[in-house]
Amino acid sequence: MNWRQHRTLTGVRYLLDTAQAEGLDARSCLKGSAITLADVHTSTAQIEAWQELAVIRNLLEHCDRPGLGFLAGQRYHLTSLGLLGFTMLASRTLLEAVASFSRFQLMALTLCPTRLERDRRGMWLLFDSSVLPRDTCAFVVERGLAGSLQITSELLKRQATPLTVEMTASGGVAHSAFPYGVSVSAERDGILFSTQELQSPLPQAHIDAQLQGEQWCQAQCQEIAHPQTNGPTAGQVQTILMAHPDTLLACRTVAERLGLSERTLHRRLASEGHSFQQLNEQIKKRLAKRLLSESRLDVNAVAQRLGYAEAASFSRAFSRWTGYSPGYWQRVGGGN
Repeated sequence: MNWRQHRTLTGVRYLLDTAQAEGLDARSCLKGSAITLADVHTSTAQIEAWQELAVIRNLLEHCDRPGLGFLAGQRYHLTSLGLLGFTMLASRTLLEAVASFSRFQLMALTLCPTRLERDRRGMWLLFDSSVLPRDTCAFVVERGLAGSLQITSELLKRQATPLTVEMTASGGVAHSAFPYGVSVSAERDGILFSTQELQSPLPQAHIDAQLQGEQWCQAQCQEIAHPQTNGPTAGQVQTILMAHPDTLLACRTVAERLGLSERTLHRRLASEGHSFQQLNEQIKKRLAKRLLSESRLDVNAVAQRLGYAEAASFSRAFSRWTGYSPGYWQRVGGGN
């Protein structure tokens, strides 16, 4: 597990909601995490995985009772997963949605890796708890199990019916509000879905939206796996730009979302060795290359996805970035 991995504050916000329900204030929960209350209320703020773990430890120090992780996990929804949730919703079957969850797990808000394992009765969604510190293991697994089942139920528009839910922990018991039985002291941490359940058609399936969502998820996972540009302000600007790849956001708009004047944003970026135009073009260039190389979209469609009013403007920009026309780049599979 890479504890320096960047992530949104969604998980922390749900932890604070859980803490509030247990009578614990936010400041006590955030102690030692290097997360401020201002960060919690900033939509573009990013943290590292160790910081979320620190919040979990604070919560457990004050409110350690059996089943608390199940309560925290039930706060998750498809919308919590952002673009990944959209992609899962557009999948044709539950199996495709679960496969996307596992494939793009860098976006899945879990603190431990997941994998799929075939079984004669269906498929396991397994959580690798071996990477977790012992004092937080049961809570993190409980949260993952409950969150996965909550999201599965939203996909199916009915309560999910897993064949079994298992945990390796020995002492914990599911909270009374958790509608599933849990086998403890088991050999694995996971959920077993039946073949019939996995083949269930999803009511909002849309193949084009699913394919487009997978392309964006792939691009975003690569951004997460490869650290962004150094500098706190540059990182915040990149986060906003990547969240709106289909819009040509002006510097003034980005500055407003960061609560800064346009002049202050330019000054801070310059002190970190960057410019707004440079960051914007870096992101557009990376996304354009991936869409042209890896998707079935034509040049006009790629231009639209990146916020250009006409393909000609996009073509001129792409040629300036790479020395190739978009059509040539697409024909030869990446300009090689």
